Amino acid sequence: MSLTRKVITIVTIVFLLSALASFGIQQIFIMPSFMELEKETAVKNAERALGAIDRELDQITPSVSDWAYWTDTYDYVKGENPDYAEENFDVGDTLAGLGMNFLAIYDIAGKAVWSQALNLETEETLELEKLSATELPVNHPLLQHKNLESVVKGIINTSYAPLLVVAKPILTNDRKGPIAGTFVLGRFLDKAAVQRIGELTRLPITAKTAAVEIAKLQTISTNSTVPANPSEGIKHSDFKLVEAVSRWQVLSTISDIFGQPILTFQIDTPRNISAQGARAVNQTQWILAATGMLMMLVLWKLLQYTILQPIARLTEHALVIGKNDNLQERLDLQREDEVGVLARTFDQMVDRLAETRRRLIDQSYHSGIAEMASGVLHNIGNAITPLNIRLSTLQQELKTAPLREMEMAAAELADPATTPDRRADLIQFVELAGAEMAGLIRDSQEKLATAILHLGQVQEILTDQQRFSRSARVIEPIDMAAVIKDAEAGLNPELKDTLDIEITASAAEIGAVAGSRAALQQVVANLLINAAESIQSAGIVPGHVTVTAEYEESQGQTMVGFRFTDNGSGIDPEYYGRLFERGFSTKNREGSGYGLHWSANTIQALGGRISAERDGIGRGACMHLLLPSAETLVQNSIGTAEVLDGLSN
Repeated sequence: MSLTRKVITIVTIVFLLSALASFGIQQIFIMPSFMELEKETAVKNAERALGAIDRELDQITPSVSDWAYWTDTYDYVKGENPDYAEENFDVGDTLAGLGMNFLAIYDIAGKAVWSQALNLETEETLELEKLSATELPVNHPLLQHKNLESVVKGIINTSYAPLLVVAKPILTNDRKGPIAGTFVLGRFLDKAAVQRIGELTRLPITAKTAAVEIAKLQTISTNSTVPANPSEGIKHSDFKLVEAVSRWQVLSTISDIFGQPILTFQIDTPRNISAQGARAVNQTQWILAATGMLMMLVLWKLLQYTILQPIARLTEHALVIGKNDNLQERLDLQREDEVGVLARTFDQMVDRLAETRRRLIDQSYHSGIAEMASGVLHNIGNAITPLNIRLSTLQQELKTAPLREMEMAAAELADPATTPDRRADLIQFVELAGAEMAGLIRDSQEKLATAILHLGQVQEILTDQQRFSRSARVIEPIDMAAVIKDAEAGLNPELKDTLDIEITASAAEIGAVAGSRAALQQVVANLLINAAESIQSAGIVPGHVTVTAEYEESQGQTMVGFRFTDNGSGIDPEYYGRLFERGFSTKNREGSGYGLHWSANTIQALGGRISAERDGIGRGACMHLLLPSAETLVQNSIGTAEVLDGLSN
């Protein structure tokens, strides 16, 4: 895909993403804010409606106070004012004048001294179940006055309609006691009252007393629940919001003074706020879409003039140079911006490339030979060092052999003048010395076998390098666990004693990799030597190296990753970029700096790679060795005759 098409695609994607982000922001943040505002309004409307019921109770309270805090009422309940009822209670006029449907006076025992219920419209006397009885239970809520200022407000369910009631203790004019009884006034909360409250609050209010409506409220599927704020009088349940197409329905259950639900209120609030918000969001979307299209066109023209056309010219020039291999061509693009700098830099790069190519032709041969020799010498040095130590140790052990003593003992045994006792001691000495010599010879044979093995490794390195110098390396399935053990066995005894190498189950059971055994063994040896030297520098004896393995995917190919993790001094982060450079080393000794470089080139030639994972100073080091799985030999139909070129590249 050309850069022009990519820019068009990117600009289009950015525009679409911006539009999508704008739409998402408005739908996720803005519209929900309208919804929340609408819900809050619906809840406030419900609170206002229920508050109106509380105000109905507040309107009854002053009338109750006038009658309850009156000495004539006090004396009447005490039985000292028998004309009180006749003088004050003309049922129709009194209740109608107060606007009440129920009036009752109870003594402290709950006996109804006087009570009456009236339908104000028909002036019909009503029977209100327990309220019309001759007495109330002593524990009835209306009679529970704990002090002289006590007031009981609430609602009582009746067969006619729910009744709003207010009860106060009967006291004297100066509100002194003791409490003589209870004065109660009540007003029906019927459909007319609910309608009047709806007109006052300008809200559509529906009240239902059927038990099925209350049950429905308890199980209704709601969009949200808002905790209610119970007032002193009316107690109601939490508000439940039900979302309809054109309105929010707020439902709440009012409980009577006994705590039993008796009335379900539904307050409807039109969804004007969300509708207005939706219109505003839609208008904003269209405006943003039109503005975005205009900005996209302007941006495209500016990009085409300032960037795309100059870059297209630069690209065409680079293609011509690559096709014709003519390093004499120059772009000479006269611009003062970054594209102009890029063009001039490209021309300078072509000049340097021509000069570098000339130098490279002269140096490539010598550099290749020098690098190959450095790697071979480093590997041979690693193999010869433990051989030299073992031979020196063998030499010292042989010097301690009792050869001269045995010669002297043999001479005395050959002398006829030697006494029998002396001869017996000499024979015992010869036997012991012979046993010691036998053990020394056996130990020497083992050391010589190991030395021969090391010489074989050196010979294999030389043979392998000689074969590489003439041909390619044979690739075969390799068991890395065996390679690691062989590399460990060939370490310098001093370094070997420093290390405790753990080959985990993951590394032992991972399966074979595709590679060259000799090359991989030398790479592993280099890693173990570096780990041992790092552990020695950290002063940790013995150190620990853990080898783990797992399958990995790299460029669609199944690879096996081995991690060699040690607890040595770690690697300074500033050296990570140079670890695998030729000649770079932190050991400050002659001949170092080639092992990791050679190993990296070898692994790369085998189709893998090697890297260091960054743990930092004092946290040990982890070398990551990635090799092709042996399954690739089958998948790619390559057998043991498959070859790899250029291990030193």
